[in-house]
Amino acid sequence: MSKKRLILVELNEFNEGLLKKASNDLNLRNIKKFLNMQNSETISLDNREHFGLDPWVQWVSIHTGYPHEIHKIDHLADVKNLKYPQIWETLGEKGFSSGVWGAMNSSRNNAKGCCFFLPDPWTYYENALPEKINDFLALPRYFSKNYLSLSFFKVLPKIFKMLRFLLLEINLFYLYKEISYSFISLLRTGLNDNLLFSLFDLISAKVFVKYKKKFDPNLSIIFLNCLAHAQHKEWSKNNISRDMKMTIKTVDRILGIIFEELEEKESLIVLNGLGQKNVDGTNYFIYRQNNPKVFLETLEIKFSDLEQCMTNESHVTFDNDSDMQKAISLLKNASINGEKLFLVEKDNESAKKIFFQMNFFKSIDKEANFLIDKKEYKFFKYFTLLSRRTGVHTPNGKAFCENFKLKSFLYNHEINNAILNYFS
Repeated sequence: MSKKRLILVELNEFNEGLLKKASNDLNLRNIKKFLNMQNSETISLDNREHFGLDPWVQWVSIHTGYPHEIHKIDHLADVKNLKYPQIWETLGEKGFSSGVWGAMNSSRNNAKGCCFFLPDPWTYYENALPEKINDFLALPRYFSKNYLSLSFFKVLPKIFKMLRFLLLEINLFYLYKEISYSFISLLRTGLNDNLLFSLFDLISAKVFVKYKKKFDPNLSIIFLNCLAHAQHKEWSKNNISRDMKMTIKTVDRILGIIFEELEEKESLIVLNGLGQKNVDGTNYFIYRQNNPKVFLETLEIKFSDLEQCMTNESHVTFDNDSDMQKAISLLKNASINGEKLFLVEKDNESAKKIFFQMNFFKSIDKEANFLIDKKEYKFFKYFTLLSRRTGVHTPNGKAFCENFKLKSFLYNHEINNAILNYFS
């Protein structure tokens, strides 16, 4: 019996309509190819963004086979407390091998048969496997958390680590087409975070393919986030912007790299986990803390550790309950224009840890102050406007398949069981 292989391409939050239009307008053959595959409608039981309808929740549902109300993972990096096995762990127990590349809010957990593993940049306590991949991870992990307050002395050694990894472990000649494409894209669009996230996914995909060929696992997973990021920030109702074109062309190139490596009977699923819809023109603003550590220190809040997440949220750990209660009180009472500024939650597993998140999405005047404990602070001294949101989450998703069967309509967490049945 031939070896069963399945590759799961987690193209986070893609909008099918946008990809159809772009692939026709720009003649993108790889996106057209997957959009013409057998497809299924998926849906999430969650329907409120920032309260379950988020990728760091929905991908955990897909990876475990349990909806949010059961697995109860609410935030990025909460997966340390996950009580249910992820699909690569379950398959490992059945004797199947896996390779997991960038899967959001995931952990290896010493899964049997897991040949290689790259955690997402925000799951800060999780290490890569083999260990040398940590050199590739170091730069995106630092940049994704600190891109509004980069330190030259911290970022430079991480750049050297990545270059050393690509030079010694991967071979730059193997990447020459992607390096050339990157320079051309830089000249066309200029340097911005949308470009960097897209090009990282491109280089990352080539590295993933090399590890996939080396280890040949039964299940291979690759997570791609650049399109979700672009849809949130660069999605115009009336046309495809320059930056959006660059990202979608890059996604098409990534898919081509993956499709070229597929064995003749290898099975493929391309899915988004959840969807996005266009809200260009609405007054929905996303802000991010410039440096949450400096912000808490300004409030004279003592803490032992802080880990910033993807957008405008952080996990904070304290040495004692007194410091934690002070932080909770100050942050919960922070306000701007008469409204609460933060959502604050105590961690369910750790007695001295909290999660806090920016919870204000309206336009803020450039001279505005926010109020904490009767003291006023300049808002834009501590926060930056990331974007006027152009895409928001929807519970409706899509899955496209080749050499694989899915029901025409299913809950997104049911994909897990379909994959397990495929291998059994």
